[in-house]
Amino acid sequence: MQYIYGSEYSFSLLKDKSIRLISNKHADLSQGFKHLDKNIYIKNVSVEEVENLFKINSKAIYKGEMFPASEERKTGKVLLDTTNT
Repeated sequence: MQYIYGSEYSFSLLKDKSIRLISNKHADLSQGFKHLDKNIYIKNVSVEEVENLFKINSKAIYKGEMFPASEERKTGKVLLDTTNT
């Protein structure tokens, strides 16, 4: 088993309580990641293999207003979320 000290990844929690690490780096194939789609690589690990998990709620100020923000993976553009439909 290889350990990836000091690396940061997006993640999702799976139903079986394991963690899916998500990377956009082709080089992570050498760390046991599998190619999922285009530039997305994944690796499932147990909770014991992870040192820290953080949920980050990104925000952006646009024209003086604060919005929840995220990145559109394909284009890299910033998406602003609003409750107005």
